[in-house]
Amino acid sequence: MRRAVVALVLTAVAVVLLARYETTPPVTRSADDPRRPKAIATAEPPPPGSVSAVGPALVTPFSAIQVKATLKDGKLVGIETVALSGDGPHTDALNARAEPILRERALRAGSADVDVVSGATSTSEIWLESLRGAIRKARRAD
Repeated sequence: MRRAVVALVLTAVAVVLLARYETTPPVTRSADDPRRPKAIATAEPPPPGSVSAVGPALVTPFSAIQVKATLKDGKLVGIETVALSGDGPHTDALNARAEPILRERALRAGSADVDVVSGATSTSEIWLESLRGAIRKARRAD
């Protein structure tokens, strides 16, 4: 009997706490919304004899991303995130954390065939897709 009372009290407390929990949905802005922040990375000069191409600009409800790939002798030697914007501070923080990890993984692998960054799946997927497009363009131009 005593265990049942304790279980009921704990359940009631949990229900009250959950009922008071407040959330706010993320603010979604279109890519052409002037309030949407733009983040442009600065580039290092490409190595001599290399070919660079910019991948497609891709948009999710939370981010807009575009990546540039540099190839030399058909190998991926440089990656620049040309555009990376989020719909708010939370997405901006996820993007800022994921981008250098993705860039390092892709450079180490020499391709866009790398795992997504945990906690930033959407950002990772569109960043990698833009990189794939940039690599395809650079190979055609080579």
